[in-house]
Amino acid sequence: MDYSKRSQWAFTLLELLVVVAIIGILASLLLSVIASSKLKSSTVRCISNFKQLQAAWLMYTTDFNHLPPNNDQPYAGKSAEFPSWVAGWLRLDNETGDKSDSTNVSLLIGKEYAPFGSIGPFTQSASVYKCALDRSTVNISGIDYPRVRTVAMNSYMNGSGIWQNSNYVTFRKLVEIPNPANTWVFIEEREDSINDGYFAVMVDSKYTIIDVPANYHNNGAIVSFSDGHVEYHKWLEATTTPPLIRGIHLSGVPIITSPKDRDLEWLIKRTTIER
Repeated sequence: MDYSKRSQWAFTLLELLVVVAIIGILASLLLSVIASSKLKSSTVRCISNFKQLQAAWLMYTTDFNHLPPNNDQPYAGKSAEFPSWVAGWLRLDNETGDKSDSTNVSLLIGKEYAPFGSIGPFTQSASVYKCALDRSTVNISGIDYPRVRTVAMNSYMNGSGIWQNSNYVTFRKLVEIPNPANTWVFIEEREDSINDGYFAVMVDSKYTIIDVPANYHNNGAIVSFSDGHVEYHKWLEATTTPPLIRGIHLSGVPIITSPKDRDLEWLIKRTTIER
């Protein structure tokens, strides 16, 4: 056997290491592209979901001549006494109370809740209420179940809760909104913040976050507006995206921010108007 010819085609150890390194770099680049593609796909899907939710909100408003009700109580949307656009109170594992609301899609689209203000009959799809990037679960009888909603509504949109300031307008009808293209309705709320369908904003202060928006989409969230359009908005402040401990609720503790908080300034300007 002519070993000299064989050696001409053999790889040295260094060459093998170079090849392995190149394959590793290409693989990491490919994984990055795939991850980016999935994120963009989920963002597009959530924008589509929000357009459907916003269309349902507008249809309800047209049919009933007032905005869908928005209640901040645990039993909201389950009776005529506490009407709301969506029923149920989401819970995490560290919270007490009935956790079945966290998994019950009937609370979103069930016809039985239509008399209590639900927009479910206009959406007819439970999937539009949840971002696919939300991985939160709740443990019921030893089994982890995915939760069903990541969407909440501006508390000043026909809200009945404790976070509305009487010096600012709580809109009851669409005609009361002076700038629909600049007044938000629905927002994605973070898994450790969301419970009811009511998203509270302390509009008289640029220092405090009450409810925490989601940051599933490259550190941003999907937001819809009362004229029907939908936007992706990226958060700029670290206080808007505090550390997440899965399964642990923030317990409604306000987050103190700086007086120059850019995220709160953006949100407050689009939440309501002074009287």
